[in-house]
Amino acid sequence: MPPDFIFALPHGGMFLVILGTVGSIALALHVAVARWPLRQVSQRLPELSPAIITLCGTLFGLSVTFLANSVWTTEDRARQMVNTEARDIRVIRVYMDQLTGPTQDAFTHLITAYANAVADEWDAMTDADARAPAERELRDLYAAVINGFSEGEQNRMIQQRLLASLDSLSIARQQRLSMAQDVVSAGQWLLVSGLGLLLMVMVALGHARFPLPRGVAMAAMTAAITLALFVIVVHDRPFVGNAALSPQPILRAAGVAQ
Repeated sequence: MPPDFIFALPHGGMFLVILGTVGSIALALHVAVARWPLRQVSQRLPELSPAIITLCGTLFGLSVTFLANSVWTTEDRARQMVNTEARDIRVIRVYMDQLTGPTQDAFTHLITAYANAVADEWDAMTDADARAPAERELRDLYAAVINGFSEGEQNRMIQQRLLASLDSLSIARQQRLSMAQDVVSAGQWLLVSGLGLLLMVMVALGHARFPLPRGVAMAAMTAAITLALFVIVVHDRPFVGNAALSPQPILRAAGVAQ
């Protein structure tokens, strides 16, 4: 897996780190195949190497495609859950506007406290910590809705609608927390990195007798593999890094100025 620091870099720095890593491997292979042992081996593979390179390239391309599609889907779902959470807060505030006096002020305070707690937990989200401040604020909201209404048909109707919106808010929150943990696994990184390395090895061996074509081919492979890995890394963690989703939609829905 990529080291954690890479996700905190700006996109340019992230790209350069990946390019430097892949380029160093490509340069090492370029130099290694010019040495006698590997050069001797490569001379025996002129007919086999094109088929192997094609197969390795196809497998690497398929693995990158499936993995990129997975991280994009996760990122889209994470954005949808953040927007759903914000929408539920806006719905709750619409119902709150039908309340009067201290009751409305109390609910406004609870919604604001929940949004601020979400912002505080954003950089360290976990779906296992039920003691998180945002979880406590959500329980306080439930308690206020369940216990804070007197008898009356209109109050009962508002109570039911608020509870339904709170249920939706809670579900969206739990899904958001789960998606924060849904990142590319070590096994997936191993597969993509291993296939990329295998592709570079076969390209280097296939061009071992021709230094200039080998250099051009390795440079092309470096660029292609770097771009593929860069795209995956950028979208791997939807709530981490410079391209991360922010809690701003939730804060704006709660009326918290940011």
